[in-house]
Amino acid sequence: MKIAILSDTHDNTPAIVWIIEYLNKNGIKIALHAGDMINPGILYRFRDHYEGHLHFVFGNNDGEQALAERRANLTENITCHLLEMREEIEGKNLFMNHYSSISESVAKSGEFDVCIGGHDHLYRVNHHDKTIFINPGNTVTKDKWLPQEPDKESSFVILDLENMEVERVLLPDNFQYAK
Repeated sequence: MKIAILSDTHDNTPAIVWIIEYLNKNGIKIALHAGDMINPGILYRFRDHYEGHLHFVFGNNDGEQALAERRANLTENITCHLLEMREEIEGKNLFMNHYSSISESVAKSGEFDVCIGGHDHLYRVNHHDKTIFINPGNTVTKDKWLPQEPDKESSFVILDLENMEVERVLLPDNFQYAK
């Protein structure tokens, strides 16, 4: 089974729409969001258009958390895990928290098969014994005044839980940094 991992979408609705269409087209039935959606309205896109199940945690920039949690609780295809997720999917133990520093520390414990974090917007995959740590990058809106280098690429990850292969998916050029 393949799952999607995304983080730090920062209210970039056009990117979210593209990602949902990509997931539906490719039959990806589980998506994990490591926080910083910003606007709980993003949940409506997943509720109404995603043909799978979204699991998410809150990030440091997520406002209206009570509203987001309430919206998730009112729908069958979205689960809010508050600040961290500990979930078994297809026999793999997964941990997700918004902060990469926390998630990578947990990865070093060896308790989980996969640990997921975001926050710093920097795509990376690190192996710690049997555990894979993944930061899928970000889909922050791109413009010529970007505040940091990692924001120049928009990406998310597809993880194959059967063979533990990680595929980075770059969004189309119109979602990438334009000089």
